[in-house]
Amino acid sequence: MTSVHLVTAGGPADGGGHLSRTIAMAEAFAGTGARVSFEILRGAPTESQADRLRELGVGMASPSDDADAVVLIDLPDPNEVGTRWPAERLAVFDDREWFRGAAALVVQPSLATWSGSADAGRVLAGYDYAPIRSSLRRLGDEPPPEATPAEVVVCFGGSDPEDVGARVVPAIAAGGAWTTVAIVGPGYRGRLDEFGRAGRPTDPNVLRDPPDLEPRLAAATLVVSGAGTMKFELALLGRPMILLAVVDDQLPVGPPFAGTGAAEYLGDGRTIDPAAIVAAVTRLMADQPARAAMATRGRAVVDGRGAERVAAAVLELTSRRGGPPHPTDASTG
Repeated sequence: MTSVHLVTAGGPADGGGHLSRTIAMAEAFAGTGARVSFEILRGAPTESQADRLRELGVGMASPSDDADAVVLIDLPDPNEVGTRWPAERLAVFDDREWFRGAAALVVQPSLATWSGSADAGRVLAGYDYAPIRSSLRRLGDEPPPEATPAEVVVCFGGSDPEDVGARVVPAIAAGGAWTTVAIVGPGYRGRLDEFGRAGRPTDPNVLRDPPDLEPRLAAATLVVSGAGTMKFELALLGRPMILLAVVDDQLPVGPPFAGTGAAEYLGDGRTIDPAAIVAAVTRLMADQPARAAMATRGRAVVDGRGAERVAAAVLELTSRRGGPPHPTDASTG
């Protein structure tokens, strides 16, 4: 039986995207019959994530002692542990193109090409390789009716470390005739809770790590989101979206994704005038055809099969060790 060891992190400074993505990979590997172990360097899975790993039979583990295990790293900085394992059985997600070591496989799901300096035997680049959880794929197949009344959902990931939400959510909530729901993750330590407790009519409804996060996103009229992993999930769900960069590594990936027509990118959420966001929300909320076109493009750009594609390439490593280099694969979805 093939063994796969997954390494990730989900601490407050890491955000929730790496952990979420690695769980999608665990699902894909489990579906092949591989034996899967899971290592989290920081943070912990949410209750629902832990339940899903137990359902899959995936146990938490320290570095695998199995000499035949293939290792897949998904960390903000893969150099943190990338030298633990020999290159011939190592696969690395490298969104930021920071990896400096050697790996048999490098995955860049956020851009159409990979231009990192690592020694990579094979590269998978493009939106076709964005791992997405199976539950979101099921929701995307049958998107629920949009929320009534119209609802703007604002979500900046698991921790929103620079508290962009506190800058922009109150302005969105007060900006028009819609309901505003702000969703914060378990690692959020910002000031949005103050608005949630105030209870004024123009304050947003602030929800922390709600158990119905996925159906809420799927039913939103419009989503204002960070430009990280969630943009792929929203595209699969067919949700029109406005993207803001909430950390530095989202600055280069927001514009090309918006260029597909699946989103509108407004820039750096840490510095943008909230009035500009309100103006964009107001315009899109009044333009149903534009929202519908964005939703259609999103489903065309992201098909939800990225985890399976990456898993197949990783499992090839067990049969390709010592073989000739594999050509680079690239797709923009």
